[in-house]
Amino acid sequence: MVLKALTDAFIIAKRDLTELYRTPFRLAMMFVFPILIIMLFGFMFPSSSSFNGVHIGIVNNDSGFTLNGQTVYLSNSFMSLVKYNSSISFDNYSSLALAESALRSGTIDSILYFPQNFTSTSLSGQPTLSLSNTNPTSPTLEEYIDAKVSAASSVLSAEIVNGTVYKLNSELVGLPKINPEFVISPVVVSSLPILSGNYFDFIGPGLIMLLSMMAGLTALGSALSREKEDGTITAVMLSPIRTGSFLTGKMLSQLIRSLIQSAVIVILVILLFHMSFNGNILLTAVILILGIFGFLGLGLLVTALTKDQETSQLLLNLVFFPMLFLSGVLYPLQELPGVIADIARALPLTYGVQAFRQVVIFNAPISSVWPSMLILFLFGAVSLGIAVPVFLLKKGSGN
Repeated sequence: MVLKALTDAFIIAKRDLTELYRTPFRLAMMFVFPILIIMLFGFMFPSSSSFNGVHIGIVNNDSGFTLNGQTVYLSNSFMSLVKYNSSISFDNYSSLALAESALRSGTIDSILYFPQNFTSTSLSGQPTLSLSNTNPTSPTLEEYIDAKVSAASSVLSAEIVNGTVYKLNSELVGLPKINPEFVISPVVVSSLPILSGNYFDFIGPGLIMLLSMMAGLTALGSALSREKEDGTITAVMLSPIRTGSFLTGKMLSQLIRSLIQSAVIVILVILLFHMSFNGNILLTAVILILGIFGFLGLGLLVTALTKDQETSQLLLNLVFFPMLFLSGVLYPLQELPGVIADIARALPLTYGVQAFRQVVIFNAPISSVWPSMLILFLFGAVSLGIAVPVFLLKKGSGN
């Protein structure tokens, strides 16, 4: 009896996979959509070196400082440091009002204002102030420009301090010399990452896990909804194949498809976005399988409760999109407000993302991620335990 049930399940799975192979468009779309998602998110979160065409408006009223018959302009040095090793270009404006108007119209991305006494105040031993205005509607670009301006300010300040301390040391005869590095930074903290990588090392594993969950969530539901609308599911139910074998076969085929899809995505993000992959391949595959399995039951439940594919798709999207933003895929949970963070910790995808990220990036052993894997398994078992009886009840009532 058990052997026949398993044989029937494999027959159903083979039928589904063969049907997919014979439908080139569906086979292509199985990979096109996740690849498109990866490409969009990959270029949505660029590295600091990937900005092009950044325009900064300059309002330079600096009158400079005459030293030994030569006029020095620290504002020019400041601008050179901002522009160093970047594609930033400068647009000059005669007044701050004109520059602000250009910023509001989108002609420029930021403003740098240098007052008349910028150089003279700095060289006279007094702190000086320059003004930087940025566009808050583009947070990533604003952060990039702020970082460039802050770095330029730090370098220029260090040069001024070095010159001042050098002059002072030359006047100190028979006294201990002052170390300019101590004056600039009395305490230095060196930040050393335990692994080299980039931002996609954070977002990549999250997206892979999200797309695997989405495959488990939508694939089974879509397949069953399509068979309900075509009427083929009724024919299968009237055949000698048991309902349990039918559902097992459908889930097995979707699991195989989703796993192949996930493998292609993993290879893609490594090749295109240089995501680090330091984990055990077998453990990585197990976590992916658990992630897919965890949402197969939910997809089946939604399908059982809806009468057509359009309605089931709407309900599945209602589940998918909150998880996209609340499961640590795009943002660390620490950035979420208290109540929202508590909701995020109740979502199974959160644990799938954490486990997958730990294994792929940090090569974490199974002893570190088994609690998350257990949660995924229990969620899948419970959701299937609810979904299968509901599905059978609905089929029995003819809905």
